[in-house]
Amino acid sequence: MNDQQDNYKDPETVIKYEEFHGAFNEDDYIDIPPDGGYGWFCTAYISAMNFATWGPNCAWGVFLSFYLKNPDLFPGGTATDFGLIGGIIVFLTLCVIPYSAVLLLKIGYRWTLALGIMIQLGGYIGASFATTIGQLYVTQGLLIGISFGLIFGANSIVLPSCHIGVGLGGAVFAPSIDKLLQKTGNHKWAYRMLAIVSFVICSSMMFLIKVRVPKNSTIQNKQDKSIKQVFRHIFDYRVWKSLPLQLATLWACLIAFGYYICLFSLSNYATTLGYSQHQAMIVTVVLNLSQAVGRPLMGVFSELFGRVNFTMFATLYSLVLIFAFWINLTNYSSLIVFAIMLGLLFGIGSVNVVPLVVDVVGLNSFAAGLGWANTFTGTMSLIAEVIALNLRDYTLTRHTPYFYCQIFVGCMYFLALISLIPYRQWKVKRMLYQLKNSKTVSEDQRQEFMELYEDRGVKGYVKRAFMATKV
Repeated sequence: MNDQQDNYKDPETVIKYEEFHGAFNEDDYIDIPPDGGYGWFCTAYISAMNFATWGPNCAWGVFLSFYLKNPDLFPGGTATDFGLIGGIIVFLTLCVIPYSAVLLLKIGYRWTLALGIMIQLGGYIGASFATTIGQLYVTQGLLIGISFGLIFGANSIVLPSCHIGVGLGGAVFAPSIDKLLQKTGNHKWAYRMLAIVSFVICSSMMFLIKVRVPKNSTIQNKQDKSIKQVFRHIFDYRVWKSLPLQLATLWACLIAFGYYICLFSLSNYATTLGYSQHQAMIVTVVLNLSQAVGRPLMGVFSELFGRVNFTMFATLYSLVLIFAFWINLTNYSSLIVFAIMLGLLFGIGSVNVVPLVVDVVGLNSFAAGLGWANTFTGTMSLIAEVIALNLRDYTLTRHTPYFYCQIFVGCMYFLALISLIPYRQWKVKRMLYQLKNSKTVSEDQRQEFMELYEDRGVKGYVKRAFMATKV
């Protein structure tokens, strides 16, 4: 930390670094990302791709509920199998992202994206012909998970996931999938519809997106390296030693449990209350429509109030909803209201994990930092829905079968909130250090900030952790 200022010899860079008071990683002050211009078009294009990729995955709860109601479709398939397939998609998506970075450096953005799109097409078409649970594991689980990892990994260098496409996609695809499932009595044409729509949208958007390369980028140097050297950069253990990175990773893992259980289980939860498959589908649609509104708002509010501040608020908001609302609701109208309220902010893990990690490691170490976080988050996501389905207890009389699952989800959000407290303390401490050299504060303020920065006691730690400032 004491050597930070020596890294910025360019006067313009020093001015920018002082102006933002430690808000970004030091590597990113040399060329601060622009706001506006063609970036808005790229936002729309990537939103369209998320509409056509993760959107259908947000509707997985519709497939899950249908499979649980019709076990003869895949003989021998259990609730654990179907829950695990949904988890495999998320697990592979997050774990493949670091490897997609290697492909990005070696074959470029469009070729990496094209590979992901073709694998996605094959996965959906293959799933439409699946007749055994093993075939569904390979197509819907393995191939779709890998394809999402390549697509999202490529797109993450253009834009993080705080845009409208994900929730809107789930809201649009859920009724379409449900209609085809109910009309045909099987999964075949539902998957074929997904194959056609996702391929057309993704392949069209691929040619319209432009990738921004920062002035201080080391990409060209990495492209000249061998595969072994690139892997060393992507899996840089020196980056992994960062305590703030571990805290951001822990938060993301805990949030993932709650997010994917709610996303995949609410549809089946509705059927356990005695409602029809169609009514259960509407719950999924409402949840995803709320996500469509909430995700861009989370990005806006994170910039207005600070990424860490709003992340803590959104985590607390979801925690209160789980314990105060979900556990106590018993009718359909309350479930719809809950889906609306929850959908607004419960996706904070997907939206803000990228900026929280980048704030720690910077853009040049972004692949290593996010790869570390995604590997652990994906592992938690793999077992999230399996845990949820196995926690159901149909012998309960005073509560719904999902009671123990609800307690588990609430505890995950509580622990996630606790994990952000030391992260915020670290971020405030970095900001206090930068204010030492800032020309925008008075001498008295500078002295006050430095005393708080240097206070190693519990009182100083608590003051930094809960300091009233934009973080």
